[in-house]
Amino acid sequence: MSWTLDEIGGNKQIQNLDMVLNQFKQIQGKKGTLTLDILNSSDDSAEMLQIRTENGYYLITLGEIVEDEYQVRTYWDSSKPDTGILILGDYWPETQLTKDSEFIVKILKEFFDTGNVSKELLS
Repeated sequence: MSWTLDEIGGNKQIQNLDMVLNQFKQIQGKKGTLTLDILNSSDDSAEMLQIRTENGYYLITLGEIVEDEYQVRTYWDSSKPDTGILILGDYWPETQLTKDSEFIVKILKEFFDTGNVSKELLS
């Protein structure tokens, strides 16, 4: 697990889900990132989950290998406007962002428990 919070970062091996959720609480409502990496992932599997946040918005990306190709899945809500929102120096369409911290917790739990996130949550 690695993170940044107000431009200061760190990393550590995680032992349990509580460590992940506590680190997420640290970046809630602030400006930062939380990244979970799977070491020694196999072919056709997820490798990395990242949460970026600023001003209450969350951008979720899941990097995975599919048929020897690196792909990124993300949250998508077509009912939101396609307005660009600034998160950590880049503009992202609001359709890719959420403000729902409980949704983020659900994704973190699923990734921790299974090593992946269902396509119903991240397309």
